[in-house]
Amino acid sequence: MIGWAVTADLQRSGAQRVLILGEDAPGGLMHSFERAFRQLGADTDTYCLVRAYRAGLPRNAARIVGRLAPAAMLDRFNQRVVSELTGRRFDLVLVLKGERLRPETVRAVQSATGALIVNYYPDDPFSESRANRLAYGPAVLAAYDHCFTFGGNLLLQYEAAGIQRASWLPFARDPDMHSPVGWAVPGEFDVVFGGNLDEERVRWLEPVARRLRLLVLAEHRRAARGTALARATFAPAAYGTDLPRALSRAPISLNVMREQNRLNHNMRSFESPACGAFTVSQRTPELERMFREHDEVVFADDPVDLVARIEYWLAHPAERQRIARLGYQRVAIDTYRERALTILSTLGIAAAPATA
Repeated sequence: MIGWAVTADLQRSGAQRVLILGEDAPGGLMHSFERAFRQLGADTDTYCLVRAYRAGLPRNAARIVGRLAPAAMLDRFNQRVVSELTGRRFDLVLVLKGERLRPETVRAVQSATGALIVNYYPDDPFSESRANRLAYGPAVLAAYDHCFTFGGNLLLQYEAAGIQRASWLPFARDPDMHSPVGWAVPGEFDVVFGGNLDEERVRWLEPVARRLRLLVLAEHRRAARGTALARATFAPAAYGTDLPRALSRAPISLNVMREQNRLNHNMRSFESPACGAFTVSQRTPELERMFREHDEVVFADDPVDLVARIEYWLAHPAERQRIARLGYQRVAIDTYRERALTILSTLGIAAAPATA
């Protein structure tokens, strides 16, 4: 079957059966949640929605994945998901994003598996960004038994869209991937930024590149062309277990938000401190509630302030180490195991005793 990644020890007596629908990507949420539920004693299985979608594309059409798909392709994809999940029984189905699923498919999966089906949307489903949009609109989220969102500020929009069962579930760290390491090459760079580039991030990073030795870890550098950011050093994006070592190439790790995260937080808000990195982050209302400024993380208000903060903290290594240590302690217990436990408790499902 196209989307399946078979997991060992399925159907262990007494364990909750959990199916996770998401994307099989390096450092992705699907495998972090898979490990988390397994640590809670659940039998887990995964199904890659991206693989299932690509299976319905013409052989020469793989390049259009991620764009607005024709209705016929979406129909084939939704039919494939229902067909391949029919006959498998679960207690819980967790859909990570699921932006191409239609309401009828959500209800059919619920009926076919006998499971509660919940959604965790790691982007803003109400934004106009093409990458975030749901193919069938935000109303599809009402088909789920419960929805979880990373942004507390989005709960009002969920409610306005008629989605009554929604909860805040922040991102977290995966201890298998995000743990401290020593510096790779001390003094190689002043500051490191990892993430996809867009116009807003370029605006924040340009002043840094003009004055400091900046390392940018990104899939593409197109957005930097013709800007001051082009003078930075670029390296491939780092995921999973590669991230701690990549962030250790500079004494300061930057966290600049995408537009959709400007009021809340992103995955790097947890991953950077979890890697032991001293983190300077763009200030957001949600981050101010989650972290203690100058004790666990440092905030910057705008691009000019960001440069000033970096230069100040480069000159104060002892204080940097103290804040990095406290930042790690702050996020150490914020793991995806705890997030999985929150999902189960919200739904009234008891976690099975974990096995050795």
